[in-house]
Amino acid sequence: MTKVTYLHHSGFMVETEKNCLVFDYYTDGGKFDNIDLSAFNGKNVFVFVSHFHQDHYDRNVIFKWKDMNVRYILSKDCMYDKSLENVTVVNANKGYIIDGVAIETLKSTDEGVAYIVHSDGITIYHAGDLNWWHWNGESDAFNNMIKKQYTSEISKIKGVSIDIGFVPVDPRLEDKYILAIDYLMQNVDIKHVFPMHFWQDYAIYNKLMGDPRTKEYRERIEKITKPGQVFKL
Repeated sequence: MTKVTYLHHSGFMVETEKNCLVFDYYTDGGKFDNIDLSAFNGKNVFVFVSHFHQDHYDRNVIFKWKDMNVRYILSKDCMYDKSLENVTVVNANKGYIIDGVAIETLKSTDEGVAYIVHSDGITIYHAGDLNWWHWNGESDAFNNMIKKQYTSEISKIKGVSIDIGFVPVDPRLEDKYILAIDYLMQNVDIKHVFPMHFWQDYAIYNKLMGDPRTKEYRERIEKITKPGQVFKL
């Protein structure tokens, strides 16, 4: 069994047989500091940060764990205490193996990277801010550039079978909120997909369910209703 905990915003914790994987933990000044350290149960802990933006990188919290059995995997744009020895800095479109966990990266359409992580027979995709950022009112040149970048990066994982995906569905994009998740689900085999980066607008799930574009894969979209919610897959 794999356990997924929704933390807040784009933050998730995934527990596999041997490892605990924390992605883009953001507590919003301590309001959503909802990781129970006892849940680690002596497992190896990997803390992933996709990029330096505050809503993905809560430096004041995650480095409190530095004396535990923790490995930090940070995008190269993240500032950190260089005296720490348990940090691996990653670049886009590279592969890494850290304590038996295989990690691949994609280049974000904003900052930093997206992660593909292979742990205990489970493959996880965390998009970070790799999103189809189509802004209504922005120039066609900009929106077409983002489309090209996004589809190009996703093409690199079309042959990958993903068990768990975490994908932005940002309501600020209005009717274009769905472009990234729709393209991904139409082109990549993903068993369970979790919406994220929806700014506490939990009605986004109902919006996805009512959108005709999700008809072929909506049963694979997980319903998030609150921080700290646990899913057993």
